[in-house]
Amino acid sequence: MHTSADIEEYRKLFWDAFHRPKFKTTKYSGMWEELERINDVLAGPFFSMYENGHIQYVFDDNERFPKVNSVEDFKIWATYLINVYHDEVESMDKPEGEDEKYDLHVLRFQTETKTKLMALIIKVVSGQ
Repeated sequence: MHTSADIEEYRKLFWDAFHRPKFKTTKYSGMWEELERINDVLAGPFFSMYENGHIQYVFDDNERFPKVNSVEDFKIWATYLINVYHDEVESMDKPEGEDEKYDLHVLRFQTETKTKLMALIIKVVSGQ
């Protein structure tokens, strides 16, 4: 059974996954902007969990989320988007210099945090 501690943990992590970081290079700033579409799509349900402690609207909105009718559907949908995000980040040329290494680390951190948030959503919504 989920506890309010799960939601508190979620709220502490949320902004780390979605805020616009201060990048040191235009290469990675541009990459973040290219990934903004995925961020926007994920941000709706993820922000609903942050604000309301649930994502019920996702299951109720067949127009915006036509294939997301269960917790398992949500997990598949969110995992796919996070994996696309991850693959895009990892597709960049090898970082050159400390600034690019820092920026890549930031994007990887945001990706990992999205994965943690998704796991917490599943935990809370499924009541496990």
